[in-house]
Amino acid sequence: MIRPEFNFPEDILFKGSDKTYLLALLLPLALLPLVAFASGDGAYIRYLLGKAVPALDESERIKAAVTEFNNRFMDIYASQGDKRGIGAVPATVGMRHSLVTDSGSLWVGGQVLVYDIASLDFRSVQQDGPLSATVLVKEEWNYQYKDGKTYKDVGQVHGTESLMRYRLLQQGGRWLVQKSEPVRESGKGVKTGA
Repeated sequence: MIRPEFNFPEDILFKGSDKTYLLALLLPLALLPLVAFASGDGAYIRYLLGKAVPALDESERIKAAVTEFNNRFMDIYASQGDKRGIGAVPATVGMRHSLVTDSGSLWVGGQVLVYDIASLDFRSVQQDGPLSATVLVKEEWNYQYKDGKTYKDVGQVHGTESLMRYRLLQQGGRWLVQKSEPVRESGKGVKTGA
């Protein structure tokens, strides 16, 4: 059998040493993350790298977003429902609207409800995909009513705790709270509802 002078792809892939063969095989795989990153899918690459390299895990950024959300939520209560800082809350637009609605219920009969966060105990942080995460947090809050005009204490400080599930998504490189809901633990896992 007579071979032609150039036979693609055998002459490129199999001519020379094993190194040439491996290079031709692995080069496209090595370039795939760069192509994906350059195409604007950086979140997906960070997600994959976070799975492969624990130091690149997004868990700390996700926890920081939930903590900041709760601190901003507390600021709304501490400011007697002032909504000027609502744009700084790391939350989706829909969640911010929900906070504005909730802040309207702070006033009852000339008194204002003030919440203060006591502790956040992160039970689990699970990145569901490159742009979504679910977080379970046991929260402890203190609350008290204050006089709406003088801001003096009315009654005693009370404490409450709950297990909350936060659903987050990543937009513009930031983790934002999309939804929060009370959940309860049971022998079969976590169920919606307080």
